Amino acid sequence: MNREREIDVLATALAMKAEKRRPLDADETLVSVTDYTDRGRFEREMVRVFRPALHLVALGAEMAQPGDFVTATLAGRPVLVTRDDAGVARAFLNVCRHRGATVERRERGHCKRFVCPYHAWTYDLDGALHRVRHPEGFPTLDPDAHGLVPLPCRELAGFVFVCPEPTGVELEVLPPALEEELAAIVGPRPVVCGRSARVWNANWKLVVEGGLESYHFVVAHKDTIASFFTDTLSTWERLGSHLRSVLPKRSIEELRDLPREQWRLRDHAHVVYTLHPNALLLVQPTHFDLIRMAPLDVDRTHIEVLTVGTAPEEGEMSAKARDFMAQNHSFSVKTLDEDFAIAEDIQRGIASGANTHFRFARFESALSDWRAWLDAQL
Repeated sequence: MNREREIDVLATALAMKAEKRRPLDADETLVSVTDYTDRGRFEREMVRVFRPALHLVALGAEMAQPGDFVTATLAGRPVLVTRDDAGVARAFLNVCRHRGATVERRERGHCKRFVCPYHAWTYDLDGALHRVRHPEGFPTLDPDAHGLVPLPCRELAGFVFVCPEPTGVELEVLPPALEEELAAIVGPRPVVCGRSARVWNANWKLVVEGGLESYHFVVAHKDTIASFFTDTLSTWERLGSHLRSVLPKRSIEELRDLPREQWRLRDHAHVVYTLHPNALLLVQPTHFDLIRMAPLDVDRTHIEVLTVGTAPEEGEMSAKARDFMAQNHSFSVKTLDEDFAIAEDIQRGIASGANTHFRFARFESALSDWRAWLDAQL
């Protein structure tokens, strides 16, 4: 965010803390618990929300060289993302054009060409069909028409975004202000210093909603980070289809005695970007955590957590710095797991029939806004 907005956010937080008030800027909202269990709604979310959207799939630095690749499942579709010989990020359905097998089974790696493990049809980095074993058996095959099916792919602000819908989709790019903010956070030399992943038995919306309110912080995180943060003083802004939330730390009080030119948001607040439709970015003073999620079913979500540091201008990150980042990763995962475990509890609680609706408070307006936006897409 620009410097003027950064100062304004911190000043607002200081004022709310001094006046002991919360941001009561919305009405209470009721949400039906069936939204988290209804399979028909889940399928509509996949078709109308996830498939037409650009998903954050990777850091550009994760596939920096020609031949580097990552694979992913987006809205149930297998996706292969690679960097071609010209250095351009490209994405394809990870499906062989012969008999539909998965072409690349590894999660990430490097290769010159992709060879289907079923019959060894071979594809170039740009998706073109390079070789067919025993081509005389396919007299009607047009090789130019049987490359890997391309997907919309864009590299923005240091991230690679992919849409799992091959054609006919009008894609929203990042708003310029948000693209500038994310690029500044990623920096010129990002390094993935930690990676963890698992499947949680919870609806994907519960994962997103946990990152949109701070009402739970001093309770759910009492054994980890609660002591660092204020209680329910978070503010937020909508940035196109995305949201930026700011939760002030208790250390914000130190700013009262400092000139505003010395105020720095990352030192005194937890900044969270909710990036539609599949990612959360948590900005820390020295690094950031990237959470990528993939809904697998109405009550199952795959979640991957990356901790990303910054290499020096010259040379590589030192062993000491990597060890520091590894410790940060372990602590971030421990803290996030507290949220995800509660999401699983909620999913089980829904099945009990105890509630017909969930209630969002007046100071949880980001939740209400996000749910209204999501429902509008459906």
